[in-house]
Amino acid sequence: MGRPAPNPPGELSPTNLRPDSQNGEQWWAPPENTPEQVAKAPAPEVKDPLIGLVVGSFRLVRKLGGGGMGNVYLGEHTLIGSKVAVKFLHEHFASNEALVQRFLAEARAVNLIGHENIINIFDMNVLPPRRHYLVMEYLEGSPLSAMTGSAQQPSVVVPILSQVCDALQAAHVNGVVHRDLKPENIFLVRHDRTPHFVKVLDFGIAKLLDGVSPGQTSLGTIIGTPEYMAPEQWAGKGVDGRTDLYALGIIAYELLTGRTPFGKGGLGSLLHAHLQEMPAAPHEVNRQVPVALSQVVMRAMAKRPEDRFRSASEMRAALEQALTAPESVPTPKLIAPPPAASAPPPPLPADTAMGIPPTAPAPPRRSMSPPPGDIAVRVVLAPGTDAVRLNCTDLSRAGAFLCTEGVMPPLRSRVSITFEPRDRPLTCMGEVVRHVTPEQASAWAMRAGFAIQFVDLSTEARDALVRLAQGQSPAPAPPKATTDDPQAEALLAMLQRRMSSDPYVLLSLPLDATFDDVRQHARAALSALENIATRPLSARQSKELSDMRSRVEKAADLLGHARQRIEHDAWRANFAGVARCISSGLTASEIESLRARFLLAHPGAEARERIHSTTASAWEGQSRVDLALAEYEKALTADPLNLSLQQRYWSLKQRGKPTPAPDSKGQDIPGLRRRPGRS
Repeated sequence: MGRPAPNPPGELSPTNLRPDSQNGEQWWAPPENTPEQVAKAPAPEVKDPLIGLVVGSFRLVRKLGGGGMGNVYLGEHTLIGSKVAVKFLHEHFASNEALVQRFLAEARAVNLIGHENIINIFDMNVLPPRRHYLVMEYLEGSPLSAMTGSAQQPSVVVPILSQVCDALQAAHVNGVVHRDLKPENIFLVRHDRTPHFVKVLDFGIAKLLDGVSPGQTSLGTIIGTPEYMAPEQWAGKGVDGRTDLYALGIIAYELLTGRTPFGKGGLGSLLHAHLQEMPAAPHEVNRQVPVALSQVVMRAMAKRPEDRFRSASEMRAALEQALTAPESVPTPKLIAPPPAASAPPPPLPADTAMGIPPTAPAPPRRSMSPPPGDIAVRVVLAPGTDAVRLNCTDLSRAGAFLCTEGVMPPLRSRVSITFEPRDRPLTCMGEVVRHVTPEQASAWAMRAGFAIQFVDLSTEARDALVRLAQGQSPAPAPPKATTDDPQAEALLAMLQRRMSSDPYVLLSLPLDATFDDVRQHARAALSALENIATRPLSARQSKELSDMRSRVEKAADLLGHARQRIEHDAWRANFAGVARCISSGLTASEIESLRARFLLAHPGAEARERIHSTTASAWEGQSRVDLALAEYEKALTADPLNLSLQQRYWSLKQRGKPTPAPDSKGQDIPGLRRRPGRS
């Protein structure tokens, strides 16, 4: 269950590649195919030889679906008629030991856990000569994704999330991290009197910790679905149980608000959002969500694993307590009534994760020399909202206190603060670490507001804050260079020659690049550009560098997103790139829809494909594999979105001896290398 073995150079197949490390088996997972969907599915062109076959005690009745590594069939017991789902690994993968072990890893992981909220796998065996298969329970119900798209009642959502927590707790205790938790992998069935009984699916890419230190085996491996991936997954760092809790927080947010916290944009925007942005709290999006429940969700979505819940069981307890607890956060008032003299100060919100106990006294004043008065600042309380003017007190290089009696941003959310001295503005990011309500402020003889801790500050910004705290102006901005930097100019000139409109050329990628390669090359390219940015550039050089950065980001976004890349590759007759997108988990209906548009825009393409594919079949019948492959490539160039043609080509290519792809290594700037043999 370690890191998947890389594909041999030159070997490419839409049936064995998962280039973006997502679950490419969405095509065929049995719970995702309801009887209605099966009824609407087109009939296969060729009779499946497995239909009617008896495997153990079960007769295979019909095919439920197919996907990246295999097919799933409905099996019925020959005597008592009970139903199971039988998952077969594609036969031509049997010779690849790494893929066989990856296929069987799901059975081992599920068997190790053994929990009622995780799909059961009853058997694993081999059908002669080499058809590996798993026998698992057949589920009748619907995936949790059927409930997304509109806000659900908290009374419905919390019991579902609690069951998922139970499943994750059992997995984590046994050292198994799911790593690809999403609504499609959570199935709801009716069980006894429970209308929404949870079954967690697809532990096929789960990671056994085995006592290995975090990051040792998973460093550099990015596995998951972008909309639900934790920051540590995006960074290729080690994962643990808190990674699954982040994904569950995203799912909870989506169920309670009817939308994902960061939308469904390209990889570039999702990467930035998961690493840097803090969405509006669920109760701010949907007023029906209790504030306490909203805070539980936001804590699960914390950027740093150590700021999330320590375990799934702790998150379950917090969810249930938040649902049953009365609203404890009062609506802020303009003038707070003075408390009774004998009454103790009201408790602060439970922000003990920051090291501040709920009963802590009022925050002490800084020892730094106080400014002559409050500092007026502009604060953006949530992304996408207008800035408000607040007064800042207790400023230091570490944090500040912002005075307000209005609505405060949630704990652990991030706000943008702009100081506006006479010389030049200074913008900083701060994380909210404490609230002081009007009632608490009155009891402590201080002002209401919230405390923030500065994050990601440069040394220059920290020095400027110290000067502001002492009542001085920050140091003036360094003057812009008036002449071009010679070293930067040489690098920019070299890069400018490679700024092609073709995103593959721009990122120095082969036409069959994996999605991981796209991300790595884009990161390397942007890193190279950032290194140039540290030099004393002229205004012209700065603008040119900014344009280059924008073009690299757009290229990475286009090639890093399967639904965008497949259309780009198809229109440019890049059938190898199309194969990469097919293997990423796009549905057959999506691809057929794109193909219809493609054929409409390319009259005669289908006729050319038939001529070449017929010739290829003739050569294949004569065992002339090289000639058959050449004709298949011509057919795919004409009709690259033809799924059956793609399958025939790559299956034949795997049976032959593929020629290794040319080495793309070079000696130039990493991520912006020139590719041998390509222009």
